[in-house]
Amino acid sequence: MAEKPYPRGLAHVGFTVSDIDAATQWYQDVFGFNVVMEPTTIENEGYFGRQVTDLLGDFGTMTIAHLSTGNQIGIELFEFDETDGESDPDPRAPGLFHLSIIDPDVSGLAERIEEHGGEAYSEEWGVNHEDDDFTLIYCRDPWGNLVEVFPQSDERVYSNLG
Repeated sequence: MAEKPYPRGLAHVGFTVSDIDAATQWYQDVFGFNVVMEPTTIENEGYFGRQVTDLLGDFGTMTIAHLSTGNQIGIELFEFDETDGESDPDPRAPGLFHLSIIDPDVSGLAERIEEHGGEAYSEEWGVNHEDDDFTLIYCRDPWGNLVEVFPQSDERVYSNLG
């Protein structure tokens, strides 16, 4: 029998935005994320230019920033010279479609998102049933990325379902 792998940690999730300076500030102001690396522009030359070209394909310039959440999961923001418009995630298509932010005051954080230029995408719903004490709301950040406001960790919400 094959040995079961140990659960790996999640280091970060990356998003491309059309205004990295504004997005970096927004994620600090709305969610309290810490800036680990200020927005830094990388040219398509030198070591990092070669690395980014190998990882992401050819580019002119790219700006990158790193933020950290309250539980040390990283948020990596990218902006390329040709980045324009908003994200339009489709939950039915393969790939990532939302970021889930933990806050016990789900409706309060959704209001904060709206006050800072985002929008509520859904109504507030009980996570597992209508009368659930745990609720969730889907929102959009100002760049169109879906953000789920979730009341607790997945372990807390789902571990006692029978």
